[in-house]
Amino acid sequence: MKKFKLYILSFLLLGASCSDKFLDELPADAFTEGTAFISYDNFKTYSWSLYEIFSDPSHLQRIAGDITALPEGDVEANYLYNSNGRNRWAWQTVTAETPPAGWNFAYIRKVNIMLRNIDRSAMTEPEKEHWRAVGLFFRSFHYMELLSKYGDVPWLEDVVEEDQTDVIYGPRTPRDEVAANILRDLQFAENKIKPGGDGDNTINKNCVLALISRFGLREGTWRKYHGLPDSERYLKECERASALLMTAFPTVAADFQHRWSTEDLRTYPGMILFKEYASNVIMQPFSRSERGGSNKIEMHARTIERYLCSDGKPIGTSIRYEGAATMNDEFRNRDYRLLYRIIPPYKVNRVPGGNVLWTYTNNPADREYIDLMNSLDPTGLRPFPVLTWQPFTIDRIPHITGATGSLAPMSNNCGYYFYMCYNTGTDVLSGGSFATTDIPIFHIEEVLLNYAEAIYELGKFSQPIADQTINKLRPRAHVANMIVAAIGDDFDPNRDPEVPPVLWEIRRERMAELMGEGFGFDDIRRWKRAGYFINAQPLGVRMPKAGTPAALKWVTTGADAGRCYRIDDPLAQAKGWKDYYYLYPIPLTETVLNDKLKQNTGW
Repeated sequence: MKKFKLYILSFLLLGASCSDKFLDELPADAFTEGTAFISYDNFKTYSWSLYEIFSDPSHLQRIAGDITALPEGDVEANYLYNSNGRNRWAWQTVTAETPPAGWNFAYIRKVNIMLRNIDRSAMTEPEKEHWRAVGLFFRSFHYMELLSKYGDVPWLEDVVEEDQTDVIYGPRTPRDEVAANILRDLQFAENKIKPGGDGDNTINKNCVLALISRFGLREGTWRKYHGLPDSERYLKECERASALLMTAFPTVAADFQHRWSTEDLRTYPGMILFKEYASNVIMQPFSRSERGGSNKIEMHARTIERYLCSDGKPIGTSIRYEGAATMNDEFRNRDYRLLYRIIPPYKVNRVPGGNVLWTYTNNPADREYIDLMNSLDPTGLRPFPVLTWQPFTIDRIPHITGATGSLAPMSNNCGYYFYMCYNTGTDVLSGGSFATTDIPIFHIEEVLLNYAEAIYELGKFSQPIADQTINKLRPRAHVANMIVAAIGDDFDPNRDPEVPPVLWEIRRERMAELMGEGFGFDDIRRWKRAGYFINAQPLGVRMPKAGTPAALKWVTTGADAGRCYRIDDPLAQAKGWKDYYYLYPIPLTETVLNDKLKQNTGW
C-alpha cells in the first residue's frame, strides 16, 4: 500500500487591537504572529503551506490545476497546442488590459512573515538557519518566475506594512539586483539547510541545488541572448550545482515513461522531489482527463519532425526515416519518447456487445505499434489498444473528432493525441480527481540537460560531456548516442539556421526529454528564438481525401488530402510573435495605481 503523510498546510493567525485588558488576552489555543512562531515544530507546520507554490496557477511548471496544467508551458511554446483555442502569442491576443497571470506578490509576503519571525523564536542557531534556508528557497522559487516574466520587479526583502507607501507605490527593482539577490539567497540556503530536510520528500540541500541548476541556466542564457552582462556567473553556478547532483544521483531510470505513470516515486532513480498523491487525501485529475473526452492537447507536425530517428540522426538525413505518407511510416524507427507522448497509430475490430473486447484486423500494419508498445511495458499498466476511463477500447488511432465537434473519448482534432500520464493502474473510475500516480517536481534528467547546455554556453562541450549527460538518456529511448564530431552544418538541413548545429542538438534533446513538463515557453524566450517556434502553423496527420471529416481543413498535397488543421497560419493572417513579448506586460490596473511602475517596452 502506498505510504503517505497528511500534513497541516496552514493555521490561523489572529490579531488584537482592543484596549480592554480582558479583550487583549487571547485564549491559550489561539495564535497570533507573536505566539505562532516559537518552536521548531511551529515553523515546520507553517512551512507546509509554502509547498503550494508548486501548484501556483501562474507558474508554467506546475503540478496541479485544470487538465491542461502540466503541459501549459509547452502549449505556450507551440511545441503542443490546445485545439480548443489558438496560441495567444501567435494571434496577438495578449494585452496589458488582459495580461497573463503572474503579477502577484502575496506569496512573497507569506514567506517573509516566516522569515521575520525566525530570530524572535526559541530555536537554536542551526535551527534558525535551517528555516531561513527553507524560506529563502521558496521565495527564490517564486521570484524566479517573476523575473522570467517581467524582468525588473519590486524586491521585497521584508514584510511590507501598510504605512510603507514608498515601497507599496515604489518603482521596480532592476533585474541585475533581483537576479543577484536570488542567487545570494539560494547559495545561503545550500550552505545552511539541513542536508536531509525535514523528512522524506521535503525541501533539502539537493532541492536547493536543483533550483540553482535551473535558475543558473535560465538567467545565464537569458543574459547571453538578450545582451545583458554577467551571463557566465550564472552559467557557472548551473555547472557547479548540476555537477554535485550528478554525483549524488548517478543513475537514470531504465524506463523513460514510468516517471509519469508510477504510484510511488520514492524509489524511482534520480527523483529529487515529487508531489505525492494518496487515496482519500490528495488526488490528481491528469490521468483521467487523458482517458476521457475533455483532453484537447495535441502535438503538431513540426514538433513531430524534430524527434530523432533511432540512428541518432534527424529525419532530414537519416536512412531510417520512412517518410510521412502514413502515421505508421512517420513513427517508425523514431525516438521512443515520441511514442510515449503521442499515441502511435493502430486499428482493431471491436467485438460487438462489449466495451473492451477486440480482435486484430487482417492488416499486419494495424497491429505494428500495439505489439511494440505492449512489449516495451513490463508492468502491463499501459495496455494497447488504449482504454478510456470507463474502460472502453479505442479501436483506432488517429482518432479524429467528428465534424460536429463532439467530445468523443480520447479523440482530438488533428490526430496527434497527447498522453503523458496514461496508465490503468490508478483509480480513474471513481471520479475526475481520484488518480494517485505521483508527479515529479525536480529530477536528475532535467539537471543533466541543464549541465549539457550550460557547458556548451561556456565553450566546453565535448564528447565526454555528451557521454555524461545526453548519452545517459538516449539508450532507454532507443536512440543512438550523440557523436559530437559528426554534428556539422549538414547534420540537420531543417534546423533553425540561427542556432549552431551542436547547440541545436542539445536543445532538441531537452525538448524530447522534458516534453509535457512545461519548460518550453521559458526555454524559447531565454534563447530569444520564440518567433521561430510560435509562428509555425499547427498541422496534423496526413489524411486520405475519402473519409476526411467535413469540419477539417487541409493542405492539399498530391493524391491525399494533405495534413489536416483547424488553426490557420498566423503569419498569413498578419499575426505572429512580437519581440516585445519576451517580457510580459504589467497589468494596466497596477500601472494606474502606481505611476512609478513603468510598463515594459512595447506594451
